[in-house]
Amino acid sequence: MRRHLTRLLLFACLLIRPALPSAVAADAPSLSNRIDELLEARLTAEKIPAVPTADDAEFLRRVYLDLHGVVPTADEAVAFLARTDAGKRAELIDQLLEDPRFGEHFADRWRKSLISPVADERRLQTERFAAWLAGRFNDNDGWDRIVFDLVTATGKMEDNPAVTYLIEGRHPLGVTDLADLSSRYFLGVRLNCAQCHDHPFVSWKRHDYWGMAAFFAQIQTPHRPKMVYMAGLQDDPKMNMGVLRDADLIEGFQSEVPTFLGGEAPKAKSGEPLRVSLARWMTASENPFFARATVNRLWWQFFGRGIVSPVDDMHSANVPSHSELLDALTREFTETKFDLKHFCRAVLNSRAYQRTSRPGPHADREAELFGRMSIKVLTAEQLYDSLTAILGPPSKTPAVDTRLGARDEFTKYFASSGDPEPTRYDRGIPHLLRLMNSPQFAGRNLAALVTQTASAGNKTNNLVDHLFLKILARYPTGAERELVQGPFDAANMSAEQAARELAWALLMSGEFSLNH
Repeated sequence: MRRHLTRLLLFACLLIRPALPSAVAADAPSLSNRIDELLEARLTAEKIPAVPTADDAEFLRRVYLDLHGVVPTADEAVAFLARTDAGKRAELIDQLLEDPRFGEHFADRWRKSLISPVADERRLQTERFAAWLAGRFNDNDGWDRIVFDLVTATGKMEDNPAVTYLIEGRHPLGVTDLADLSSRYFLGVRLNCAQCHDHPFVSWKRHDYWGMAAFFAQIQTPHRPKMVYMAGLQDDPKMNMGVLRDADLIEGFQSEVPTFLGGEAPKAKSGEPLRVSLARWMTASENPFFARATVNRLWWQFFGRGIVSPVDDMHSANVPSHSELLDALTREFTETKFDLKHFCRAVLNSRAYQRTSRPGPHADREAELFGRMSIKVLTAEQLYDSLTAILGPPSKTPAVDTRLGARDEFTKYFASSGDPEPTRYDRGIPHLLRLMNSPQFAGRNLAALVTQTASAGNKTNNLVDHLFLKILARYPTGAERELVQGPFDAANMSAEQAARELAWALLMSGEFSLNH
């Protein structure tokens, strides 16, 4: 019996089989076709054949993880795999985009990027912030309007969750945080190297950095105490660049008038906060950074690599891998008024997105030229939510930090620091051991899954099929059926015990932890 289980576990843990993820805007198919024309022309020129299209199971799991951040249910997998009509993939993309889970997943990703991981009152305030973002994404408000409202937010976090971006977890004198975040995530530019000295490799100078930071100097942070007192200021300081200069608490501080990237001075209306003029410039259709940064980041999110990489370091010396494609995507995104759902719909319906991740004869070059899909690592949030979707809510345990909640406690441990590449696997043996021995997802959770599976039928094939569909969103292959038959045939093991071992092995497999 132990020999059978060992073979099964080794097979499952090494398994990285890539299968195994409103009204439609009239011009979305045109953009899909343009994407494929440009990519395939480059592949042909370099004599790199594109790999085949992903099978339905591979596509299904991929698109669920990319748009909803969670694996499909067994019923959803069965229904989709049974259909034979040619339009089912496009229909599924539309359904996922219109489901509230779309906005929740995108809000999850942006909350992690925009909010400090050491924020005060993190759980309560960031949940409000995520709910606000989710509503905006689901309503398909233009990305320009969302960013404008983030940058210009006023009031209390309790009344206006967008204020969380400007305040939560940030040093009250730390205009540097907001200059860094706003330039990186909204403009695709790393300015932080120019905080204390001119950038050594790019044209950004200290006056560019501090000209951007000056827009955030007027933000008031009532009752954000410690550093304010250290600076000898009142509890509710009226901030400006002079006050910050005199406080002498910000490394490399340089007093500058507010200036847009590129040197243009704002033309603020009388009495208007500086941030309004910044947001107006930042989200304008003619802004040279905003749309390009957004489409590059979304492409990076879906394909595992950006057209420009690193995704937040776009400058003249860092050339795109596909300049004409980046131009076409930027132009379309701008002309459709920064419509995120339209962009997602067009990209996900392209042949490029729907290719398999199984490598061909030129594996690395295929991925670099988008001739095959890269294999991405599940984010901590995707991993937790998928485990919960399969096993149910985690068991309560004293190990969980109640100030964070089970999900935050899990994702805090499994998340990578910074802005990691989607294809980079940073987890090691401690993470695997914690997952294997997790009291959150072991015990009664696994037993409940097996009991539910057993109720689907007494035949071995029914049990195996159900577990594969439930966990991997696909049917087992013939070779896999033969492999798992041993434990079910063992005289000293019940069908329920064998099913439990199989479920555990599939959950611990490489296939489960990766987005193919």
